[in-house]
Amino acid sequence: MAKAIVIGGGIAGLSAAVYLAKNKIIPHLIEASPKLGGRAYSFNYTAQNQIIDNGQHIMMGCYKYTLNFLKMIGAENKINKQKNLHVSFIAKGGKLYNLASSSKIYPINLLIGMLRYNAVPLKDRIAIINVIAKLIFWEREKLSNLTVDEWLKNEKQSDQSIKVFWEILTVGTLNTTTARASALTFANVLKEIFLNGNEASTIILPAAGLSRMYCDDSEKFIKCNGGRVSLSERVVSLNVEGEKIKKVVTDKSIYTEFDFVVSAVPHHAFLKLIDSKHALVDPGFEYSPILNVHIWLKENPFREKFYGLIDSKVHWLFNNNAYISLTTSSADDFITKNNDEIIKIICNELKEYFPVFNNNKIYDYMIIKEKRATFIPTIEIEKARQKIYSPFINLILAGDWTNTGLPSTIESGVKSGVNAAELAAKVFL
Repeated sequence: MAKAIVIGGGIAGLSAAVYLAKNKIIPHLIEASPKLGGRAYSFNYTAQNQIIDNGQHIMMGCYKYTLNFLKMIGAENKINKQKNLHVSFIAKGGKLYNLASSSKIYPINLLIGMLRYNAVPLKDRIAIINVIAKLIFWEREKLSNLTVDEWLKNEKQSDQSIKVFWEILTVGTLNTTTARASALTFANVLKEIFLNGNEASTIILPAAGLSRMYCDDSEKFIKCNGGRVSLSERVVSLNVEGEKIKKVVTDKSIYTEFDFVVSAVPHHAFLKLIDSKHALVDPGFEYSPILNVHIWLKENPFREKFYGLIDSKVHWLFNNNAYISLTTSSADDFITKNNDEIIKIICNELKEYFPVFNNNKIYDYMIIKEKRATFIPTIEIEKARQKIYSPFINLILAGDWTNTGLPSTIESGVKSGVNAAELAAKVFL
């Protein structure tokens, strides 16, 4: 049987190793840290003796690669799926706006739901629907040189609709603003969400900690199918002869018994493994941070499972019953602030948007800054991603930064892992 070394135990590496094992290729996954999950993991917060995620991760019904992956490892029961799209958006003062579809026939249900989203005037809702409808006939070349903001302005979207609909969607899916994001990538996301049936637009949340949701079951699947998982072992270099990797050198061992290597680490980490003389397209990635704040309350006044905040410094609030989690994407303004400054801003925002909130009810909080949470999908970056290729004939690249056609999401990571395994099956079996 063919053997593979998979470098990196994030979602891309785990999905690659799982699908390699499924294809009767023996994977040895090597992860530098003592845990699996990469940038999406859970841990025990000892002060409250609770398992919490490093940050809240939203998935959607259009995440077909992720859902198939979870089914493959037997973890499909560890997520909560909406039957129909329902998002509660809240404005300053506590005014609630629901974006919801009914159980009626698709796409009529989405159309009705959008028409009822009265956070914007009726004429703006019709204009939003018009943009989504045009995606059926879109032409890639017309969007390839436009930012999301330029595209929306060309489509006569009002400032109000951009602020209370498009900006929320852009920041939530691409982790950057409409002014910086590639219109082409955003259009790909919109097509996946709105043009793939009723379930595609629904929200999916983990029903357990992220590590329990997919890390544990992935490791079990890999081992049950003859593979290995090595934690706390760092790959330090790839020794190359000609156009092939001959040795994978770690801080604990040297590996030579493999047919090929899958690198599933972030781009900046991969560059450290190879000599600079070896060709690799460098897109010049810029990264965008995400701020996650977990707050424990004496009394929890929140009723919905999650809320989107309109025109706020905080983008999402997730109700975990025992505590709430607040997420801010594209969080550059927060990264340089200390914890006291951050919690003060967060509390002020919560009081403005939720009159029932009282910061005297807080008895603990934890702040997590993910400084390199995602790359920014600018026009230039998206063009460069299409030219990324492996510099060695027995190396396959994986990771959300590769040419998946998707932004830096769980779905992009899983898709890259599946793509890597499928390519390996064609070449090395």
